Amino acid sequence: MLTKMTGSQFINTMTILYPMCILQSMSKGGKHVSPETRRNQILAAADLVLIEVGIERFTIDLVIEKAGIAKGTVYNYYKSKDEVLSDLSVKALTLLHEEFKKGTAPYENGVDKLRALCITNYNYYLNYPDYYKLVSFIERPEFDINTRAYRKLSYSIQNFVSEIITTGQKKGEIKTSMDPNSINYVIWASCIGVVQFVESRKKLLKNHHELDVEEVIHTFSDMITRGIVA
Repeated sequence: MLTKMTGSQFINTMTILYPMCILQSMSKGGKHVSPETRRNQILAAADLVLIEVGIERFTIDLVIEKAGIAKGTVYNYYKSKDEVLSDLSVKALTLLHEEFKKGTAPYENGVDKLRALCITNYNYYLNYPDYYKLVSFIERPEFDINTRAYRKLSYSIQNFVSEIITTGQKKGEIKTSMDPNSINYVIWASCIGVVQFVESRKKLLKNHHELDVEEVIHTFSDMITRGIVA
């Protein structure tokens, strides 16, 4: 089932990513705070700017204005917009990882877990479109990802999916004739592709073909996983 967050659920998510004291203190600035608190203030401000203006219009000056912190102080932590986005993408990927864990937890069968993963991926886009676009932006070949935490999280997600696949193979649920890494990458690439297709043609699909987006996503998840059933 595709689920879109309520406003209160989004606020709860923000308080998970950033302690409430950080959110409350952003507009106050404050001269005597720890480096970790200051960095989190800047990131929380960047998060709000990303939501308000999107990645295309995101600038470090807007972050400075939102944070209410002196420009020189912000530049002590971040020298460019890309550095801010790189750290912000760690938050986005952390949330994606948690959503994958929650989305697959109710299922025992490996194929069912992978099907839930496909649906969860679209739900993540539905609820956090700016985060989803940010991850896609960061992973472009021309963007130099120099954040070790991002790479570590990216590998953790890959390993999480690979473990579902290999466990499913050991239990006789998923074909052993298929390479786990290949399955992993095909599922990931297909999930990205279907989001791009559905979102770019949502109005066309609804008006001219009378297709429901939820039906399309569920059909996709069934088709992509059916081929790996043992």
